[in-house]
Amino acid sequence: MRNEMIQSALGEGAAEGADARAVATATVRALTLLFDAVKPLVGNLALRALYVRSLHLARSSFERPTPAPSETESPDELLASLKRDLLSRAPAAARGAAEALLSAFADLLVSLIGESLTNRLLHSAWGSPATDEPSLEKQQ
Repeated sequence: MRNEMIQSALGEGAAEGADARAVATATVRALTLLFDAVKPLVGNLALRALYVRSLHLARSSFERPTPAPSETESPDELLASLKRDLLSRAPAAARGAAEALLSAFADLLVSLIGESLTNRLLHSAWGSPATDEPSLEKQQ
């Protein structure tokens, strides 16, 4: 289910014929929305740590390693650096890197706040299709 949410968040960037620019733009948009949803829960420093850890975990899926972020980069600078990196890749490699990064970020969220809350957070951030899980409104 999470993979479907990631594909939905990437939209046209996940399409088979998408170029690296479409992938990079969609990835930065998806991460920006997710950052906006996560930041109130964990704050800027933890958000940055989650992103950097996700990048580290996803690196093995990348065709070539991504440059390690510096400790002084803001979230906007991190995303700009990611966009440049994705633009420099072949479309299929950019798409694989983007999916691995978003998946690693979601997996870290699951380890911290649980599957159900993570899925709701992803749905809130990305407007993904409804899941098979009953919503809180239906349970009450």
